[in-house]
Amino acid sequence: KQWYQRRVRGTEGEVTGEMLERLNSIRDLTLDQDTPLRVLHRRTPLLRKRRILSVNARLLTEKEVAMVTNDSTTFSKRLLVAEVVSESGTYIKEFAHGDFGRTSPCVGSILGVRCDILSLDVVGLKIA
Repeated sequence: KQWYQRRVRGTEGEVTGEMLERLNSIRDLTLDQDTPLRVLHRRTPLLRKRRILSVNARLLTEKEVAMVTNDSTTFSKRLLVAEVVSESGTYIKEFAHGDFGRTSPCVGSILGVRCDILSLDVVGLKIA
């Protein structure tokens, strides 16, 4: 199975064009994912190998930024939307922030700035 997800991310610093290029160049990236802290109480603690098949990221438009904050000047270059295609079973929230080092690499380590997820939507599922 492949999951198609759209998420809005917030970063600690401004996102540059070069950073977006790094995200958009991701193809078949293998992650090492320890069981996330948020599900550790109900899941077996394991190290899992999961794949991010592709990422298509862009900065939010001014209109989109205005919908999520009153301070569009501060956040205009800190909010991005990314469409991520991943292998089934990938902990996608943890791919954004790294879960205190439990998911590697993560978007934060790829961009070089702390990053968190603000919203997540599943936009499709492909069953092979």
